[in-house]
Amino acid sequence: MAKMALILSDGSPTGPQHKLGRVLDFFGVPWETVDVSKLSDLKQGQEHVVFGSAQTVAIALKQTPPENDSFPRLAACYVYPSDDRSASEHALQLLCGEAHLSLQEAPTGNLPLRVSREEIDVAGPMAGLEMSSQLRKEDAVVVSGGRSKFATVISAGGDPVFIRFQERGVPVFFCASSHMVDIDQAVGPGFYDVKDHFCSVVPLVMFLRFMFGEVAWRSQELGACLIVDDPLLRQRYGSCDFGKLRDLMLQHEFTTNIAFIPWNWHRTSPAAGEFFKKEAAHYSISVHGCDHIGAEFGATSPEVINNKAKLAWSRMQNHEARTGIHHDPVMIFPQGVFSSVCPEILKRNGFLAAVNTETVPVDSSSARTKIRDVWDIAIMTYGSFPIFTRRYAFHGLENFAFDLLLGKPCLIVCHHYFFKDGGAGLIELIEKLRSLNCILRWRPLGEVIRRACRRRVSDAGVEEVEMYGNELLIDNNSEQGIQMWIRKREARADVVAEIVCDGKPVTWTSDVDHLVFGEKISSRSQRRFQVVYREQAGAAKVDRSLRFELSVAARRMLSEFRDDYLSRSSFLSTTATSLKNALTRAN
Repeated sequence: MAKMALILSDGSPTGPQHKLGRVLDFFGVPWETVDVSKLSDLKQGQEHVVFGSAQTVAIALKQTPPENDSFPRLAACYVYPSDDRSASEHALQLLCGEAHLSLQEAPTGNLPLRVSREEIDVAGPMAGLEMSSQLRKEDAVVVSGGRSKFATVISAGGDPVFIRFQERGVPVFFCASSHMVDIDQAVGPGFYDVKDHFCSVVPLVMFLRFMFGEVAWRSQELGACLIVDDPLLRQRYGSCDFGKLRDLMLQHEFTTNIAFIPWNWHRTSPAAGEFFKKEAAHYSISVHGCDHIGAEFGATSPEVINNKAKLAWSRMQNHEARTGIHHDPVMIFPQGVFSSVCPEILKRNGFLAAVNTETVPVDSSSARTKIRDVWDIAIMTYGSFPIFTRRYAFHGLENFAFDLLLGKPCLIVCHHYFFKDGGAGLIELIEKLRSLNCILRWRPLGEVIRRACRRRVSDAGVEEVEMYGNELLIDNNSEQGIQMWIRKREARADVVAEIVCDGKPVTWTSDVDHLVFGEKISSRSQRRFQVVYREQAGAAKVDRSLRFELSVAARRMLSEFRDDYLSRSSFLSTTATSLKNALTRAN
């Protein structure tokens, strides 16, 4: 495995090279820019990975004598076309040793994309995937006039778009797209879809994961959990029979979290309480809003959000005291709506994290979600509070696989109607995820979040960890004790009351928007860390009029009537939804 990346330039660094440098920083890969004419001036002693246009890499390899100690040892090259496609084509012919090879404009319209199953070491969780998508104007395809000397990693419409071959004993990976992703580009509303720039992004991320496994950030594990929104805790809700779902979990080895609406805290029967307590290893409970009315956590008033958060917390505590069913303080926003001020207030009210499908807050003037945020383990942009992203089945297996390639948890969201077919669609998705080239750890949602972090080993042998949730479980599965150096993004160190390890305070400091602390973990052991925040002061109590309370109750009853009785009739279901929306507008 290589430890240093070299970005080749031919003169002043270009825009794409600056963008590439930010990508390398994101993954934690050390790098430097070097002019191709000064390659021999670099220090020797470690293997380098070269990144550059086809023209600059061709020059570099041509001037590098085989087995010459005056040049850096090259572990591999990542090559891409420049804006001059003709010059890039000629350089690729020289690199690959194929005079008839050409770069051609990608066909328009949807094309079948295929990731090779044979190149499993490079492709990781995406090996063997097949999908369809349109290509960008910067994308090209590789066309060979004869028997090719390269292996195809990714193809589009049957033509290669990401290939690997050997030149002078050096592995060369060529991506046929000239587009370089800008990870500081803002993302739009909805979910992040890797198909928007598949042929430029996926090859680069695959290559980085493949070549820099020893130095780049890596996830501690790939946690997974299914999340079902809205149900009451009872034997059956809508099309979901929780006893049958439990049997499916036992048979197919997955876990389920129920996003429970706090308004229903007093409605769990003793029998249901006993069932869910007994099945706690399979069913976990999270917090789904407060009243579950439209945009309740999309308010921009801190006082309004604070009151909602405290009421939701109080209701869930009452539910746990009444039923004995434990819940994790994980917020799942109703309809995916949240404001940019909301995460900070949730953090100060004891919530561990949020989980959401939408990646952009509703107050768009404050929206700062970037590609780097949705590639990260969790979005940390708003209040230094983690928002973990989740996906519906219709997002496509390729998006789940790309998340796993990045090291993100695999969180699936559905509603009761996903079980109309008896769970056949769910099991099909679970089995497809299981077939990916990675190991998923199915756990309760809170445990997935507590173990979600990035780790790497420094040159000094210290394990560096980036923490996301307000609690962190670190495992040391080795036979030796390890020194941990943990960092957690936090823009306001003044709101931190203390940091504890297994319940005991630890010494910590702050450093450029990060909390920093260390601890040694013995062999074959685990440590639990928690960042304790100063509680958000209570605001003036918001008047909840009788009319408001009745409208919330009516909305909940209509929603349940729709889910339990009308979901099979599209006409009646639409009527019930219209009534519920009218009540919401009346509020």
